[in-house]
Amino acid sequence: MDAKEQFNNQAKFYSSSKTFSAGESLNILSNILKNSKFESGLDVGTGAGFAAFELSKSCKKVEATDISEGMISEAKKIMKDREINNLNFNICNAEELKYSDKEFDIVTCRTAAHHFIDVEKFCHEVHRVLKDEGEFIIVDTITSDQIKLNNWHQEVELIRDKSHIKNLSLIEWKSLLNKTNFYIKDIIQSRVTMNLNDWMERSGTSEKDKKILKGNFQNSDEKIKSFFGIKNLNNDISFYWPVGIFHLKKLN
Repeated sequence: MDAKEQFNNQAKFYSSSKTFSAGESLNILSNILKNSKFESGLDVGTGAGFAAFELSKSCKKVEATDISEGMISEAKKIMKDREINNLNFNICNAEELKYSDKEFDIVTCRTAAHHFIDVEKFCHEVHRVLKDEGEFIIVDTITSDQIKLNNWHQEVELIRDKSHIKNLSLIEWKSLLNKTNFYIKDIIQSRVTMNLNDWMERSGTSEKDKKILKGNFQNSDEKIKSFFGIKNLNNDISFYWPVGIFHLKKLN
């Protein structure tokens, strides 16, 4: 299943999820934006629109893109409820943004890049559509630089959601951002805490794969349990993924 089909099918789960509609990473993004004013902004991989709604508070006009019609439909409903009128949605791939060179003052992307087929190409596209010295804020779940932890993380993500591509580590992100000509103003590290049952339900994981995932979490070794905060609850398991918030500036 590709990402478009996955998110069309599960759009309502994501639009109602507290993991996406709230949480520490959204608060951090909001705090970075709150004292700035921009003419034009772009949110890529907008999903149900929560990062775009924050961006709309700091910009005169905002464009938001996603590959999923279902997600954009949910985002438009929330936008209407919140009476936001400076935001427009478009369908397009992150690696092929349908905008002109140097069109935006700021670009954001929250909890989407691990689904992109080519993150480097996406970063080049953001660089292209940003004005000189424009700002770029990317928020995404990240993984460990240690091979064992990294491999376990990628494996469970792929079992849960077949549209998952890859979580990058902090070192991989720094290398990629340097390669695509962005200056790193700041990196804030956070985490997103989740319960396994809700995490699997949100992505429409099959019953067969749910059993496999529960086994993977329950039978993981102490190093994995410690790094990802895996704990048994009543009929559930809690855990967290590390999150990186990268505040960047375009280098010419």
